[in-house]
Amino acid sequence: MTSWFSETLSVNDIQIHYYRTGGEKPTIVLSHGVTDDGLCWIPVAMALELDYDVIMVDARGHGLSGNPKGDYSVEARSADLAGLIKALRLDRPVVMGHSLGAETSLYTAAHYPDLIGGIILEDPPIVLPGEPIFGGDMDVEKIGVMMVRVMKLFKYLPGFLAKPLARKMNPGWSDEELVPWIESKRRVSGDFLSSMKGMDFKSIELAIFERVTCPAMMIIGDREKGSIVSLDAAKETQRYLPELRISHLPGATHNIRRDQFGTYVKVVRDFLTEICV
Repeated sequence: MTSWFSETLSVNDIQIHYYRTGGEKPTIVLSHGVTDDGLCWIPVAMALELDYDVIMVDARGHGLSGNPKGDYSVEARSADLAGLIKALRLDRPVVMGHSLGAETSLYTAAHYPDLIGGIILEDPPIVLPGEPIFGGDMDVEKIGVMMVRVMKLFKYLPGFLAKPLARKMNPGWSDEELVPWIESKRRVSGDFLSSMKGMDFKSIELAIFERVTCPAMMIIGDREKGSIVSLDAAKETQRYLPELRISHLPGATHNIRRDQFGTYVKVVRDFLTEICV
Protein backbone atom coordinates (compact mmCIF):
# COMPACT_ATOMS: atom_id res chain seq x y z
CA MET A 1 0.00 0.00 0.00
CA THR A 2 2.96 2.33 0.50
CA SER A 3 3.50 2.54 -3.27
CA TRP A 4 -0.06 3.61 -4.00
CA PHE A 5 -0.62 7.11 -5.34
CA SER A 6 -3.54 9.41 -6.05
CA GLU A 7 -4.36 12.11 -8.55
CA THR A 8 -7.17 14.43 -9.56
CA LEU A 9 -8.03 14.98 -13.24
CA SER A 10 -10.44 17.34 -14.95
CA VAL A 11 -13.17 15.20 -16.50
CA ASN A 12 -16.43 16.57 -17.94
CA ASP A 13 -15.75 19.97 -16.37
CA ILE A 14 -15.39 18.62 -12.83
CA GLN A 15 -12.47 17.21 -10.85
CA ILE A 16 -12.44 13.43 -10.55
CA HIS A 17 -10.07 11.95 -7.98
CA TYR A 18 -8.73 8.41 -7.88
CA TYR A 19 -6.26 6.18 -6.01
CA ARG A 20 -4.05 3.72 -7.90
CA THR A 21 -1.86 0.78 -6.94
CA GLY A 22 0.13 0.99 -10.19
CA GLY A 23 2.37 -1.37 -12.10
CA GLU A 24 2.52 -2.88 -15.58
CA LYS A 25 -0.38 -5.27 -15.03
CA PRO A 26 -3.96 -5.73 -16.24
CA THR A 27 -6.09 -2.85 -14.97
CA ILE A 28 -9.26 -3.04 -12.91
CA VAL A 29 -11.29 0.08 -12.10
CA LEU A 30 -13.43 0.04 -8.93
CA SER A 31 -16.64 2.06 -8.64
CA HIS A 32 -18.06 2.44 -5.12
CA GLY A 33 -21.61 2.53 -3.80
CA VAL A 34 -23.71 5.47 -2.63
CA THR A 35 -21.95 7.67 0.01
CA ASP A 36 -18.88 5.39 -0.03
CA ASP A 37 -15.70 6.47 -1.82
CA GLY A 38 -12.60 4.99 -3.40
CA LEU A 39 -10.90 4.15 -0.11
CA CYS A 40 -13.78 1.83 0.79
CA TRP A 41 -12.15 -0.58 -1.68
CA ILE A 42 -8.85 -0.82 0.28
CA PRO A 43 -9.23 -4.50 1.32
CA VAL A 44 -10.12 -5.55 -2.24
CA ALA A 45 -7.28 -3.50 -3.73
CA MET A 46 -4.81 -5.05 -1.29
CA ALA A 47 -6.02 -8.52 -2.26
CA LEU A 48 -5.59 -7.81 -6.00
CA GLU A 49 -2.62 -5.44 -6.27
CA LEU A 50 0.05 -8.09 -6.78
CA ASP A 51 -1.55 -9.14 -10.06
CA TYR A 52 -3.55 -6.08 -11.11
CA ASP A 53 -3.18 -2.32 -11.41
CA VAL A 54 -6.17 -1.31 -9.28
CA ILE A 55 -7.79 2.12 -9.69
CA MET A 56 -10.26 3.25 -7.00
CA VAL A 57 -12.38 6.16 -8.21
CA ASP A 58 -14.18 8.78 -6.11
CA ALA A 59 -17.50 9.40 -7.87
CA ARG A 60 -18.70 12.97 -8.33
CA GLY A 61 -19.87 14.38 -5.01
CA HIS A 62 -17.89 11.75 -3.09
CA GLY A 63 -14.43 11.54 -1.56
CA LEU A 64 -12.07 14.14 -3.01
CA SER A 65 -13.88 14.51 -6.34
CA GLY A 66 -15.70 17.66 -7.37
CA ASN A 67 -19.21 18.66 -6.52
CA PRO A 68 -21.34 19.19 -9.66
CA LYS A 69 -24.28 20.82 -7.84
CA GLY A 70 -27.12 18.44 -8.42
CA ASP A 71 -26.31 16.29 -11.46
CA TYR A 72 -25.69 12.79 -10.11
CA SER A 73 -27.51 10.85 -12.81
CA VAL A 74 -26.21 7.50 -14.00
CA GLU A 75 -25.56 9.09 -17.39
CA ALA A 76 -23.30 11.69 -15.78
CA ARG A 77 -21.54 9.13 -13.59
CA SER A 78 -20.88 6.75 -16.49
CA ALA A 79 -19.60 9.65 -18.61
CA ASP A 80 -17.19 10.51 -15.78
CA LEU A 81 -15.91 6.94 -15.62
CA ALA A 82 -15.50 6.78 -19.39
CA GLY A 83 -13.75 10.16 -19.36
CA LEU A 84 -11.31 8.99 -16.70
CA ILE A 85 -10.53 5.80 -18.62
CA LYS A 86 -9.83 7.90 -21.72
CA ALA A 87 -7.74 10.45 -19.82
CA LEU A 88 -5.59 7.70 -18.32
CA ARG A 89 -5.36 5.93 -21.68
CA LEU A 90 -6.36 2.63 -20.15
CA ASP A 91 -6.57 -0.35 -22.48
CA ARG A 92 -10.04 -1.85 -22.00
CA PRO A 93 -9.91 -2.30 -18.22
CA VAL A 94 -12.31 -4.45 -16.26
CA VAL A 95 -14.72 -2.26 -14.27
CA MET A 96 -16.16 -3.55 -11.00
CA GLY A 97 -18.83 -1.72 -9.04
CA HIS A 98 -21.00 -2.10 -5.97
CA SER A 99 -24.65 -0.97 -5.83
CA LEU A 100 -24.70 2.57 -7.29
CA GLY A 101 -21.23 1.85 -8.66
CA ALA A 102 -22.49 -1.36 -10.25
CA GLU A 103 -25.12 0.68 -12.06
CA THR A 104 -22.39 3.11 -13.16
CA SER A 105 -20.22 0.23 -14.38
CA LEU A 106 -23.08 -1.34 -16.31
CA TYR A 107 -24.03 1.89 -18.09
CA THR A 108 -20.40 2.61 -18.92
CA ALA A 109 -20.07 -0.79 -20.56
CA ALA A 110 -23.35 -0.31 -22.41
CA HIS A 111 -22.70 3.22 -23.68
CA TYR A 112 -18.92 3.03 -24.18
CA PRO A 113 -18.36 -0.59 -25.28
CA ASP A 114 -15.02 0.09 -26.95
CA LEU A 115 -13.53 1.23 -23.62
CA ILE A 116 -14.44 -1.70 -21.36
CA GLY A 117 -12.94 -5.20 -21.26
CA GLY A 118 -15.33 -6.67 -18.69
CA ILE A 119 -17.68 -5.79 -15.84
CA ILE A 120 -18.31 -7.22 -12.39
CA LEU A 121 -21.52 -6.07 -10.72
CA GLU A 122 -21.90 -6.46 -6.94
CA ASP A 123 -25.62 -6.37 -6.10
CA PRO A 124 -26.79 -3.70 -8.57
CA PRO A 125 -30.23 -2.11 -8.13
CA ILE A 126 -32.27 -4.70 -10.05
CA VAL A 127 -35.72 -5.64 -8.76
CA LEU A 128 -38.63 -7.28 -10.52
CA PRO A 129 -42.10 -5.68 -10.57
CA GLY A 130 -43.75 -6.23 -7.20
CA GLU A 131 -40.48 -6.95 -5.40
CA PRO A 132 -39.64 -4.58 -2.51
CA ILE A 133 -36.14 -3.16 -2.59
CA PHE A 134 -33.58 -4.70 -0.19
CA GLY A 135 -35.87 -7.65 0.42
CA GLY A 136 -38.00 -5.79 2.95
CA ASP A 137 -41.24 -3.82 3.04
CA MET A 138 -39.59 -0.39 3.06
CA ASP A 139 -41.47 2.37 1.22
CA VAL A 140 -39.35 3.19 -1.86
CA GLU A 141 -40.33 6.87 -1.68
CA LYS A 142 -38.91 7.12 1.85
CA ILE A 143 -35.62 5.31 1.25
CA GLY A 144 -33.74 8.43 0.17
CA VAL A 145 -34.90 10.46 3.17
CA MET A 146 -34.03 7.67 5.61
CA MET A 147 -30.58 7.14 4.09
CA VAL A 148 -29.82 10.86 4.23
CA ARG A 149 -30.63 10.95 7.94
CA VAL A 150 -28.27 8.06 8.67
CA MET A 151 -25.45 9.38 6.49
CA LYS A 152 -25.69 12.89 7.91
CA LEU A 153 -25.50 11.40 11.39
CA PHE A 154 -22.18 9.73 10.52
CA LYS A 155 -20.95 12.81 8.66
CA TYR A 156 -21.09 14.97 11.78
CA LEU A 157 -20.88 12.48 14.66
CA PRO A 158 -17.57 12.52 16.61
CA GLY A 159 -15.34 9.54 15.90
CA PHE A 160 -15.56 8.08 19.38
CA LEU A 161 -19.32 7.80 18.90
CA ALA A 162 -19.38 6.97 15.20
CA LYS A 163 -17.36 3.77 15.39
CA PRO A 164 -19.42 2.02 18.10
CA LEU A 165 -22.61 2.93 16.25
CA ALA A 166 -21.21 1.66 12.94
CA ARG A 167 -20.04 -1.52 14.68
CA LYS A 168 -23.55 -2.07 16.07
CA MET A 169 -25.03 -1.63 12.58
CA ASN A 170 -22.43 -3.86 10.93
CA PRO A 171 -21.21 -6.34 13.57
CA GLY A 172 -19.53 -8.69 11.11
CA TRP A 173 -17.32 -6.13 9.40
CA SER A 174 -13.59 -5.91 10.06
CA ASP A 175 -12.02 -2.59 11.07
CA GLU A 176 -10.43 -2.52 7.61
CA GLU A 177 -13.96 -2.23 6.19
CA LEU A 178 -15.60 -0.24 8.97
CA VAL A 179 -13.17 2.68 9.33
CA PRO A 180 -13.06 3.66 5.61
CA TRP A 181 -16.85 3.39 5.51
CA ILE A 182 -17.17 5.87 8.40
CA GLU A 183 -14.59 8.24 6.92
CA SER A 184 -16.32 8.21 3.54
CA LYS A 185 -19.44 9.65 5.16
CA ARG A 186 -17.41 12.61 6.41
CA ARG A 187 -16.18 13.32 2.87
CA VAL A 188 -19.43 12.92 0.92
CA SER A 189 -20.76 16.30 -0.21
CA GLY A 190 -23.79 17.88 1.41
CA ASP A 191 -25.14 18.63 -2.06
CA PHE A 192 -25.14 14.93 -2.92
CA LEU A 193 -26.89 14.08 0.34
CA SER A 194 -29.55 16.70 -0.40
CA SER A 195 -30.06 15.25 -3.88
CA MET A 196 -30.67 11.79 -2.39
CA LYS A 197 -33.99 12.91 -0.92
CA GLY A 198 -35.42 13.14 -4.42
CA MET A 199 -33.65 10.16 -5.94
CA ASP A 200 -35.77 7.69 -7.86
CA PHE A 201 -34.85 4.32 -6.38
CA LYS A 202 -36.28 2.32 -9.27
CA SER A 203 -34.81 -0.75 -10.85
CA ILE A 204 -32.33 -0.68 -13.68
CA GLU A 205 -34.15 -1.21 -16.98
CA LEU A 206 -33.02 -4.71 -17.96
CA ALA A 207 -32.94 -3.84 -21.66
CA ILE A 208 -29.66 -1.99 -21.00
CA PHE A 209 -27.99 -5.40 -20.69
CA GLU A 210 -28.65 -6.04 -24.39
CA ARG A 211 -26.04 -3.38 -25.17
CA VAL A 212 -23.28 -5.06 -23.16
CA THR A 213 -20.71 -6.75 -25.41
CA CYS A 214 -17.94 -7.52 -22.90
CA PRO A 215 -17.71 -10.44 -20.43
CA ALA A 216 -19.97 -9.76 -17.45
CA MET A 217 -20.54 -11.23 -14.01
CA MET A 218 -23.09 -10.32 -11.35
CA ILE A 219 -22.48 -11.24 -7.70
CA ILE A 220 -25.61 -11.51 -5.55
CA GLY A 221 -26.46 -12.33 -1.94
CA ASP A 222 -29.74 -13.34 -0.27
CA ARG A 223 -32.88 -11.22 -0.42
CA GLU A 224 -33.89 -12.25 3.08
CA LYS A 225 -30.56 -10.86 4.32
CA GLY A 226 -31.06 -7.48 2.63
CA SER A 227 -29.49 -8.09 -0.78
CA ILE A 228 -31.23 -6.33 -3.67
CA VAL A 229 -31.05 -8.86 -6.51
CA SER A 230 -33.21 -11.95 -6.12
CA LEU A 231 -32.45 -15.24 -7.86
CA ASP A 232 -35.50 -14.68 -10.03
CA ALA A 233 -34.29 -11.19 -10.99
CA ALA A 234 -30.86 -12.58 -11.83
CA LYS A 235 -32.38 -15.21 -14.11
CA GLU A 236 -34.57 -12.59 -15.75
CA THR A 237 -31.49 -10.46 -16.41
CA GLN A 238 -29.91 -13.38 -18.28
CA ARG A 239 -32.77 -13.23 -20.78
CA TYR A 240 -31.27 -9.93 -21.95
CA LEU A 241 -27.63 -11.00 -21.62
CA PRO A 242 -27.46 -14.83 -21.83
CA GLU A 243 -23.68 -14.80 -21.30
CA LEU A 244 -24.04 -13.01 -17.95
CA ARG A 245 -22.46 -15.10 -15.22
CA ILE A 246 -24.32 -15.19 -11.90
CA SER A 247 -22.38 -15.87 -8.72
CA HIS A 248 -24.63 -16.34 -5.69
CA LEU A 249 -23.02 -16.07 -2.25
CA PRO A 250 -25.59 -17.51 0.18
CA GLY A 251 -26.00 -15.62 3.43
CA ALA A 252 -24.59 -12.33 2.12
CA THR A 253 -26.37 -8.99 2.52
CA HIS A 254 -26.22 -6.03 0.14
CA ASN A 255 -22.59 -5.53 1.22
CA ILE A 256 -21.49 -8.85 -0.23
CA ARG A 257 -17.73 -8.35 -0.14
CA ARG A 258 -17.84 -7.09 3.44
CA ASP A 259 -19.83 -10.12 4.59
CA GLN A 260 -17.94 -12.83 2.72
CA PHE A 261 -14.62 -11.29 1.77
CA GLY A 262 -12.63 -14.46 1.12
CA THR A 263 -15.27 -16.06 -1.09
CA TYR A 264 -15.92 -12.76 -2.86
CA VAL A 265 -12.24 -12.28 -3.73
CA LYS A 266 -11.96 -15.85 -5.00
CA VAL A 267 -14.98 -15.41 -7.27
CA VAL A 268 -13.59 -12.13 -8.58
CA ARG A 269 -10.09 -13.56 -9.08
CA ASP A 270 -11.41 -16.59 -10.97
CA PHE A 271 -13.37 -14.34 -13.33
CA LEU A 272 -10.45 -11.93 -13.85
CA THR A 273 -8.06 -14.81 -14.55
CA GLU A 274 -10.44 -16.08 -17.20
CA ILE A 275 -11.01 -12.79 -19.04
CA CYS A 276 -7.70 -10.94 -18.55
CA VAL A 277 -5.52 -12.64 -21.13
